[in-house]
Amino acid sequence: MIKLLKYLKLLSAAICLIPLLQACDPKEDIDDPDENFRTGFYGSVNIEFPIEDIHLPHRCIKRSDLSIAYTADSLYRKEYVTVANVSDYQSLYKFSLEPGSYYYQAAKTCICGGDTCLWGGYPGGQNGMIYTMAKFDVSIGKISYDKITFD
Repeated sequence: MIKLLKYLKLLSAAICLIPLLQACDPKEDIDDPDENFRTGFYGSVNIEFPIEDIHLPHRCIKRSDLSIAYTADSLYRKEYVTVANVSDYQSLYKFSLEPGSYYYQAAKTCICGGDTCLWGGYPGGQNGMIYTMAKFDVSIGKISYDKITFD
């Protein structure tokens, strides 16, 4: 009798879990309800942020900033429209913005010790940062692409 009760409990637990396991399909695309709204009023920009440097080992260079503002002087005043959470594992950043002209500011830093960073052109040597800035345009329903270059 005890074995039968244990078997029934196990069977009822399995029956309860089957619908829960079928409800979660990780391959299923989840529709964003705001997607149609955003595509009707916004445009997109995809910014590629490579950290290649021919003078330094790859492990020495880290992404440190990617900010977007309406004007160039807004970047200097830190009045940003949006800022990316940059990562060493992600090189493409996507933004949905209202149509118009924008500026981005990108920065990378060198973390190697000694004079390696100084010889690589980073002011101050270790933990020195190099900045770049560029202008881009966003149009409604369009996706624009830009690749960051440090000169």
